[in-house]
Amino acid sequence: MFRALRNSWRLLRLALSFARQDALFPLEILGIAPALIAWVRLFRSRRDRRRPGERLAAALQDMGPSFIKLGQALSTRADLLSEEVAADLARLQDHLPAFPGSEARATIERELGQPIDALFASFDDQPVAAASIAQVHFAVTTDGRDVAVKVLRPGIDAAFRRDLDLFYWMAELVERTQPRFRRLKPVESVRAFADVVRIEMDLRMEAAAAEELGENFRDDPRYRAPAIDWDRTAERVLTLERVVGTPIGDREAIVRSEEHTSELQSH
Repeated sequence: MFRALRNSWRLLRLALSFARQDALFPLEILGIAPALIAWVRLFRSRRDRRRPGERLAAALQDMGPSFIKLGQALSTRADLLSEEVAADLARLQDHLPAFPGSEARATIERELGQPIDALFASFDDQPVAAASIAQVHFAVTTDGRDVAVKVLRPGIDAAFRRDLDLFYWMAELVERTQPRFRRLKPVESVRAFADVVRIEMDLRMEAAAAEELGENFRDDPRYRAPAIDWDRTAERVLTLERVVGTPIGDREAIVRSEEHTSELQSH
């Protein structure tokens, strides 16, 4: 009973956020709490000219990290939403306001069991990137190496557990009350999403995957994975070599680099 009350309240907050962005259609399609959704329609934004997927992406962005990640996962499920909505969700960005550098320092010291001055000769409190799960700071190790330090957001694991409980509750509700959606296996889909998030929340897993990727491309001069500093890496902290490279999404720069490499090889 307590779980149902808690999640009903959170569903109301979710529906209000969706209404403000005129993005109630997923909840309407799923048939979740129709009386509540009918009431929330009174708060729906009017004359919104954005595409449905753009409105849904904005609503998920407003709800925070777990919902941003959910939207990114849904972008691969055009069977649940239209191709157009899935394409808009694929562009959902997980940039969020940064948390204080002092909190990042505290996490590092707690995870690695040492004062930050024993680990880094310098540590930039201003992050260079802040995403839904973690943010990245530049630093210099005590032995003079330039590194990037990724630190999980404080409280992010508890927030994800709370939101995942809502997602499971909604999926169970859909399976129980909407037989036409059972073939889509909502509960199983949430479970798969939870498994992915659980892996992302342990930065040691990311470190191991990055190291394996580097080994796989060891003989390819066009690709290099940053080296992992395992002495400064833990569940909530990942320290890796700071490198300068070309973003994988910058196709023009990659083509120019390939052309430059070919010219050098021809000479």
